[in-house]
Amino acid sequence: MSYTSSTYLLFLVAVFCIYYIIRPRHRMYVLLVANVIFYLAAGFDQFLVLLLATAVSYVVACKMGKLHEKLEKQKQEEGLDRKQIKRMKANNKKQRKRILIWGLVLNIGILVVFKYTNFLLKTGYSILNLFGIGHGDDLFKLIMPLGISFFTFQILSYLIDVYKGKVKAQKNFLKYLLYISFFPSVVQGPIPRYADLGTQLYEEHRFEYDNLRDGALLILWGFAKKLILAERLGTFVDQIYGNYTQYTGMLFFFVATAAFSIQIYADFSGCMDIATGTARLFGIRLAPNFLRPYFSKTMPEFWRRWHVTLGNWFKDYVFYPISISKFSLDLNKKARKRFGNEFGRIVSSAIPILAVWLLTGIWHGPDWKYVTWGLFHGILIMLSMIFTPYNEKLVQKLHIKTECFSFRLFQMGRTFLLCCLGRVFFRADDFASAIGILKRACTGIGWYRLANGKIYNYGLNKANMTVVIVAMLVLLTVSILQEKMDVLEALKKQNLVFRWVLIYALLLAVVIFGMYGPGYDPSAFIYEKF
Repeated sequence: MSYTSSTYLLFLVAVFCIYYIIRPRHRMYVLLVANVIFYLAAGFDQFLVLLLATAVSYVVACKMGKLHEKLEKQKQEEGLDRKQIKRMKANNKKQRKRILIWGLVLNIGILVVFKYTNFLLKTGYSILNLFGIGHGDDLFKLIMPLGISFFTFQILSYLIDVYKGKVKAQKNFLKYLLYISFFPSVVQGPIPRYADLGTQLYEEHRFEYDNLRDGALLILWGFAKKLILAERLGTFVDQIYGNYTQYTGMLFFFVATAAFSIQIYADFSGCMDIATGTARLFGIRLAPNFLRPYFSKTMPEFWRRWHVTLGNWFKDYVFYPISISKFSLDLNKKARKRFGNEFGRIVSSAIPILAVWLLTGIWHGPDWKYVTWGLFHGILIMLSMIFTPYNEKLVQKLHIKTECFSFRLFQMGRTFLLCCLGRVFFRADDFASAIGILKRACTGIGWYRLANGKIYNYGLNKANMTVVIVAMLVLLTVSILQEKMDVLEALKKQNLVFRWVLIYALLLAVVIFGMYGPGYDPSAFIYEKF
């Protein structure tokens, strides 16, 4: 049941009506039933995997929660000195850590089995082939449950937070299942933390017109991004990347890759708008997942703006733990002593940064192209750390004015170009195809393929290309405004007639210019496969 399908819209209307008709204290159960129906639409076998992961993590969290309660009771006993309390804390923590490790292993194991089994088998067979050991071509194939990467990370963050005592273990299994399976975010995120989303789901939300209006507008804006812009650009990109052996030229492939960069942003951020708007209808606020990333001046800034909740997840649960580990601290000390404070800091930062980006690539998919994409960005960030001081000195020496629009535009263009280079691996069908595209891009300029109307030969005619250009200009304008203000709040302050003219214009644009019919699959989102 995709977010842009008519089935989803009917489902959403039904859930919304039932949610506000029944008594407030029962509304969370309406959402729970809606979650189950939504996920069952993907398949009963997929729902069983979700249920298994939820049940395992529920048991693990409850066991850790009981240990927290036990410790609190022990601390209140009379006649205990500091040494005894310290010993009890250490023993309790040791028990919790043992349970946490089991919980992490089991849930990561579920993810690995259902998402990476085929990749591991294929890689193993390839290695055997190197030694001349034959094997069958048929791989043992398993289902990949909808949103498994997203709900697994959600579970892992919950378990770690319960272990640390940041949140209390939820003893009501149905409430916990509601949190894990929340249908607006279970497919593609945002990846919610229990402290942010859990309590909201259990509150007795009352109907508010502001939530209805804001939620509907966000959903409409998401539909516009997806159906008008992303789907059209997808037709153009698929034509070139799907037949890359027929083309040559750096400029030609840059245009295709830039188009994909805009496509994936419109597709993914459009889905986030629909998810956020859906949650808002029920009085629930999801964390923002995009902050106009293409306005970023550096690659680190870009990844703080793109897929925000995933970046924060890796920062909190991978980067920081590795950075403060005994190994990293010892390495930091030795590196500073040997190379000096600045370069020593960079050396000691390399391991957590590369670990984060290696895992980010693997998280996106079981393919070497994603591993390469992740390491590419990790290395870029490392190089940024190394060369930033030298760049600043060079800028000062050449008396380059940095506090101006032209320099910021240069920085944004540079970041976008680097992003596009990485996107080649992300979009290509496999690693070999990505290398092939880069090779063919180095065989010339390819400007002639874009001149004299030839650009209309790649899936989009002149009318559709005009729609793409207009849609990109509208998106750019709105994004610029969003950098300076809350556009939704600003719109609410405008004249009633002006407001509704804009809303109806956007609605008509979606109905008239949205990509529907044979040859198009507007129900498919790029990040659904992750």
